[in-house]
Order: sequence, then structure tokens, then C-alpha cells
Amino acid sequence: MPKTSTISALAGLIFVASSITLSGCQVVKVKQQSLSVSLSNERDSILVRSRLSEATLSVLASTGQDAEECTNDPEACLTKLRKVPQVVDEQYLSVGSELYLAKVNQLKDTPECRSPFEPEPFSTQLSGLGNKIVRPLNTSANVDLKPYYNCLSIQQGLLASSLRHAYAYLFYTEREPGQRLFDNRQVQVRDFYNQALVNLVTLVNQTNKNYRFTNNRPFQLGDNTFYFYPYLSQDKTLPASTELVSAYDLNFRGLQSINRRDGFGTEFVSILPESAEEPVKPVDTYSVKQAVNKNTDGGQGKAQAKNNIHQARYLPVTMVAQPRGNNIKEILQSHAFDVQIYNPYQYEKIEVDQKSYPLAANFSAPYGLWLARTDLAATAYRSLLGREEHLIAPHLYMLEPYNPNKRVIIMVHGLASSPEAWIRLTHDALGDTILREHYQVWQVFYSTNMPILENRYQIHGLIENAFKQVDPQGKATASQDAVLIGHSMGAVIARLLMSNDNFQDKALTDINSQVRQKLMSIPAVQQRFSMQALPEVGRMVLLSAPLRGTDYADRWFTRAVRKIIRLPKSFVESIVTGSQTANIDQQLLETIHNISLTKVQNGPSDLSKKSDFTKLTQDAHIIAGLPYHSIIGNDKGNVPKSEMSDGIVSYSSAHLDGAVSEKIIEGGHSIQETPQAILELRRILRLHLEQLGDVSPNPSKAEEPAT
Repeated sequence: MPKTSTISALAGLIFVASSITLSGCQVVKVKQQSLSVSLSNERDSILVRSRLSEATLSVLASTGQDAEECTNDPEACLTKLRKVPQVVDEQYLSVGSELYLAKVNQLKDTPECRSPFEPEPFSTQLSGLGNKIVRPLNTSANVDLKPYYNCLSIQQGLLASSLRHAYAYLFYTEREPGQRLFDNRQVQVRDFYNQALVNLVTLVNQTNKNYRFTNNRPFQLGDNTFYFYPYLSQDKTLPASTELVSAYDLNFRGLQSINRRDGFGTEFVSILPESAEEPVKPVDTYSVKQAVNKNTDGGQGKAQAKNNIHQARYLPVTMVAQPRGNNIKEILQSHAFDVQIYNPYQYEKIEVDQKSYPLAANFSAPYGLWLARTDLAATAYRSLLGREEHLIAPHLYMLEPYNPNKRVIIMVHGLASSPEAWIRLTHDALGDTILREHYQVWQVFYSTNMPILENRYQIHGLIENAFKQVDPQGKATASQDAVLIGHSMGAVIARLLMSNDNFQDKALTDINSQVRQKLMSIPAVQQRFSMQALPEVGRMVLLSAPLRGTDYADRWFTRAVRKIIRLPKSFVESIVTGSQTANIDQQLLETIHNISLTKVQNGPSDLSKKSDFTKLTQDAHIIAGLPYHSIIGNDKGNVPKSEMSDGIVSYSSAHLDGAVSEKIIEGGHSIQETPQAILELRRILRLHLEQLGDVSPNPSKAEEPAT
């Protein structure tokens, strides 16, 4: 029996071994892997890793092709692949698009393709706050550039091939894009298309900085010709020297979300040269006939009226490149590309092969890039301390190209701040599609160390000038019922911008009455103390507003800071200089000189409850009929309103009788950054549109009562 068992066991082993041998040793083993690995294998491609996508590797393996050889020579590989009848068009085209991109990546790592140019560290130069970007390039004169430019030529040919294959896959295979809605492969191929176009446009931008994207000038890049068709503005061109930055390569810290529109097309940020932001029709509202009225800008009112209003320079654009041809064969052989350049604010859909598709857009990238490059926060602190002479007069920034059919939101920041204070409020509130389609944002940037009445006067002229530049007749929708939003000191200024009060009788009452009468007869002085409501504004929102001053301005450490804050030297000098040229007698001239030294306080000092400014303006009236709202912070917990405060401004100072709504939100002084404030502002902005009849009322969102 033992001998028989041994023989049987040996026979079983021989049978198993024979079975394994005959089966070619195809033994499958299974092990668990994390979900992230599974998703990565399914969705990743050559764009995010150093190997081809699983879909491409699968096609190559099933046809006996080697992945490395195919990457080294995509043309030869695709020629073999085309001869395999089992490989359908979708497989062939998607594999081709990825292989060409893989070859481009391979070339970038070779010595010949490394750029011989050595860029200096990025720097931003504030040229009158025009934000000129300086990027000099250095290279040795004896460097042979032929290998580098030859490599660029090879790369552009590969990129054009990748673009052709991706485009043919998306729109000319048997299945339409809508039929592949849930295919991961279609998402990958769309990414191949976008990256190929990004790299091609970058080559155009790099090889000819002065190229003007217009349908009158085709651009030759190697064997390929690109015909550009801009759909942007009235002149339908991008100015020469426009810098194009891929929105896919930008990652912003500080933006909580990205406002995008999914669709077809490649997203860019176009950065126009400074010359492109010249105003449409300069209007001088700072200077008047009396010479003394030029005092606040050193006699350069006209220049400031022209140069302090900045048209949008950082703009979203979406490009769509279409190889010419009516079928797959014609498209793959074509060397002519029609490239449409769209303004995504004006275009939501595009047509490809007589079918409509949503146009992709990235609305966050221009705003984020503008803030990152201009460094306005640092300028704001320097101006507060009187170290920034460029910011004596305020500036206004339009965040998108002027649209006569969209209402305007005007934002005025607070003390020691800048337009960066509005990052979340601007970005997240306009993440609402309805609001983005009906509003455009103008942000005011001013020096917060200047007297508040002076800032009110200058900002009033700046805003009026901006409306007159873009709409001289004042008949456009944009010139009607704008929304004015102010935070902290900006809220104090906003209330005065919407008042018709005249403070002349209450101002400077402690000086000689006859001298005071002469002083108040000077037009420049009258205009500082006589308020005029902005006629273009139809609603106002005040956040954390110290309307009756704040105790915080009188604490020992803030008093110490106030002492080192100084008014700009040129501003103080211009008060006296302007007075000297106005035929004023010597006694009045001496009075003006003394007032400039003793009575003219800086902005932070004006916010004190004890200041002359607060005593003069704390009961200022808002014009009748204007709807206004208050958003107030409270970090004191569940206490009576009389004890509420945001840590800097008390409830009693921020409260306004007659407000349409008053929202008290848990939080500190920077309440504009909170989600609750953003939601409240969205509600107010939507309510404004509904009451104007611009949009239909939303029955599920009834107006909340004041709280």
C-alpha cells in the first residue's frame, strides 16, 4: 500500500506539472490594492506620470507593439497600428495623440532641447501702479542656438500631430462626444488636445513676442499655418506683446475655489501690455478752472484722471483649434489650423461640425494672477505709513472688459488694506452664474493714511470719471443702479459717497469767523465739505462700518502707530502751494498753512471717536430712496446688541436706522471673508437684480427679514 500511494502521488505531481507546462504557465494571482491606485491606473496618462496610460498600453500590447519603441518613433508605430483591422478609429487616434505628447516630453529632457536662455528671477515693477512685468533674458553671444531651435521645430510638429489626432477622435469618429459622456478615455483625449494647444500657443508667444493675434496675419510655425480668429472685443484683436499664460499651470493659494465652466476649449489668461489699458475717452473731473482745486494732485489732475482708471489687463480667453478637413483622413493630413480665440464672458457655446458644445472657461485664473503679480497688499502698508507717493490719488481697477449691459459693483476697501481684502467676496460671490452674467466689478485702491474727507472727494471724482469714460452719455445699463460696497473705513467713505449733506457750517468753527468765511468761499474747500451722492449707484452695502468712530483708534498702541503714520509730503506741500497760486491774501494763507499742520489729520486718526471728522460726519444722512444694507460682525457671543463688537467696531457704531436689512454674523472685523457674509451678499445682489427686473424672482429664496 505505501508503495502504491507513493506511485500515485508522483503521478499526480507529474500531471500538475504537465498541465502548467502545456498552459504556458499562465497563472493569475490576485491581491488587494488601494482605491487611489486603481483610479490612478484607470485615469492617469503621460501628462501626469512618466508612462503611457493603461488604455494606450493595452492597445499596444494587444497588437504586439513595444511601448518604448512607440514612444521613440510614434510615426512608425502608428503606421503598423493602422494596418491592424481590429484597431478601431477611436483607439488609433487616442493612442496617436498620447504617443506624440510622450515624444515631446522625451525630447524636453535632452541636452539639445534645454533652453540656453537664463531668465532672471521674476520681478514686478509698479510703474504708477500700472504693474509692468519685467522678465529680461540673458544668454551668451557665443552659444550655438541652432540645436535648440531645431528641437523646437521638431516639437511643434509633434504637438500639431497630437492636436490633429485628438481633434479627430473627439469629433470625427463613429461615436459623437455625447455618446462617450462617461468614458474616461474621452476625458484623457480632451486633456491631450488642451496640452498640445497650450504648448503650441506658448511656442507662438515665445518665438514672436510682438505677434498680434488677428485674422489678418496667419502665423507660420514649421510646416503648419495657424489662422487666428479673435472673438474678444470691438477691434477683435489681441494687442501686440500680449502675454498668454496657460490656466492649467496655475495653482493659487488664497482662493478657496475655482470658478470654471466645463466644456470644450483650452483656457488661457491673456495679459495685455500696459499701453492696451488706455481709457476710451479721458475726462478730467479732478481739475477745475480755479487753480487751487489742483492742490491734491500737485497740479496734475488731468494725468491722474486718465491714468488712474485701469481697464482690465488680465483677461480669460478660451482657444479652440480646428484642423481643416471634413473627415479623419483630411484632418490628419492637414497643416492648416483655424484657431478661434473667445472671450468667455461673451460666448458660452461654440459650434464644431455644425453641432453646438459648451465653451470651457476659467474665470478665477485672471483675478488670481493679477493679485499675485501686483502685490497690492505691500503697497497698501507702505502707503499707510506715507512711504508710497504713487498712491496719493486713488486708483480704480476694472476686473473684466467693460460691458455696457452689466451692472457695476464698486468695492471700497478698509484701513491698511487693498483690493486683496475682497478676494473671497469677489471670487466666491461671483461664482454664482447669475451674478457673474449680470455684474462686473470695479475695485477702488486708495491710500488709507489720507484724510477721509479728501479720500471721499478724490474717490467720488474717480468713480464719476470712470463712468464718463466708458459711457459719456450715461445711458447704458452699466451706468444705472450700481451697487456700492464698503468695508471698515471704506464703508465710512461709501456712506459719504451716497450723501448730499453739507458740512461747511459745522466745520472749522474754532477759527476766526471772517477768516473762516473767506476759507469756505474757496471752491476747493467747499467741495471737500459738501457731499454729492453718486447718481449711478442704486444700492449700498456696508460691512463692519465704524460710522461713529471706534475706541480701538484711541488705545495706547494704536495712538503710538498713529504718530508714525504721516501724510504724503507732496499732499501737504500741495495744500500750501495751491493756495499761493489762488490770489489769497497773506492772513488767509497763513491760516491755511496752520490748518494743514494742525487740523488735517491722517485717516486712522479720523476714525477715533474723539476726532473732528467723526464729530462732523457721524450723523450724515444717506439720500432718500436709496436701499442700503448692513453686515455687522460680533465676536462677543450671545450678548445684548449694546455689548456687541467685532473686536474693533461696536454694534452701536455700525448700526444704521432705516437699513433694508441688518445681518449680524459671528466673527471679527474682517467679516467680509466669512461664508455667511458671502451668502448674504449673494442674496442682496440677487435681490437687486430681481427688483430691477433683470432676472426673475426665485420663489425659494424670499428676502430675509432684518436680524
